[in-house]
Amino acid sequence: MKRLLSLSMALCLMLSVLAGCAGGDTSSAAPQASGTAPASAESSEENSAVPVNEQAFSRDYEGTTISVAVCTSAFIDCGVLNISEFEQLTGIKVEVEQLQDAQLSQKIAVASAAGGKDLDVIGFRPQQESLLFMQNGWLEPLDEYIANSPAYNYEDFFDSGREIVSDGTNQYGVPYLTEREIVYTNTELLANAGLSGGPKDFDELLEWCELLNDPDKGIYAMAIRGEGNSAVTQFSGFLRGFGGDFFDENKNATMNTPEALQALEYYGKLCREYCPPGIMSTGWNETMTLFTQGLTALRIDADSQYAYAVNPDNSLVADKVGYAVFPAGPAGTKPFNVTGWALGIGSGSQNKGAAWEFIKWLTGPTQDVRGLIAGNSSARYSTWENEDAVQAFPVELINVINETNPVGVATDRPYMVNGGEARTIIGELITAAIEGKTGDELKALADNANARLQALLDSESGGASS
Repeated sequence: MKRLLSLSMALCLMLSVLAGCAGGDTSSAAPQASGTAPASAESSEENSAVPVNEQAFSRDYEGTTISVAVCTSAFIDCGVLNISEFEQLTGIKVEVEQLQDAQLSQKIAVASAAGGKDLDVIGFRPQQESLLFMQNGWLEPLDEYIANSPAYNYEDFFDSGREIVSDGTNQYGVPYLTEREIVYTNTELLANAGLSGGPKDFDELLEWCELLNDPDKGIYAMAIRGEGNSAVTQFSGFLRGFGGDFFDENKNATMNTPEALQALEYYGKLCREYCPPGIMSTGWNETMTLFTQGLTALRIDADSQYAYAVNPDNSLVADKVGYAVFPAGPAGTKPFNVTGWALGIGSGSQNKGAAWEFIKWLTGPTQDVRGLIAGNSSARYSTWENEDAVQAFPVELINVINETNPVGVATDRPYMVNGGEARTIIGELITAAIEGKTGDELKALADNANARLQALLDSESGGASS
């Protein structure tokens, strides 16, 4: 019963995860949906294998009321369900406003421009908003709070999660929702070809695709995003696996380097030769449909979508789904491990200490375990290693997640204020590669795209604005 409940939670939560990781510039482009909390407070307490450390919380702010503005999700609903625990521990009253992602961003921008006195705890999307919020001074540095909270164990959060909420000097947020790039496999089709597990590197991936591709029988080797803008996120793992990136540490665009061209040609070949017809119009939803209908042996995308694949109501391969770590390129395995949402303290808040107490509780070990049980994709190493918390997930998937967490890259797109526009430019290159552009022809297109990307990077050098 607990497994069925957790699967239901995961299905609801994933819609929030996927929309949350993106907004208009989306990683997985699913519609926003309200998360669903556990059935009762008792069920949440019952499943919590990490006791609350009452000594870790202060009553110095007793009688304070704080405002919390966040995006709706299963994690937040689970927190609201247990919020009386926090109020009893600290004497702090909490007013929570749950909004859709675009509404939340607008609220933060308007309120921050007016001084932000009513923004105590805020949720934000790190890949889209960290740079803007940090550069505009809308977030309070958290380093002192973290240093004074050793039991909170901030180092337990993924390296990639801590990186994306930092300006390189200070920390401005706490990650709480993540997703990773993995390989989904149809174990039956693999077994028929004498294969098991997953391809270890890019060369082996192509070898597997040759063995698995059988268009005459309506079976194709691969389902992966082919729509240019949408494909950027999945392409990122290949780009970095070949040793490339969107730009270097000095903000020099690098989409015309030999490494980037290799990645483009490889990705183009993968889509053109081993994916079903029409792949150039596919995003995450379409590739999931291809996979769940048993039409492809492999699929590469985010792990947060796994419950779609194993849901027998919609998937013809529900009992044949396997998982594997993203394969390694010449530069190693470089899948993304991105943070969809984080919490911060508004720089104009009049209740910063109380706000930190709430963040510390909501993202602390106890509540984070409860959140995972409710369907949230945690940003803490220890939560994914908690046997009680992960029992609703496939064991093979948990192994892949734990292997990916330490090596995952913090971004799956150009990390810029104008990331959406940059993504469009790179998406055009991916489209050209899928169409069959190679060699000098692809290089000329890459030179043009790189110049446009550089112009965007240069335009941001003076700082961000709202």
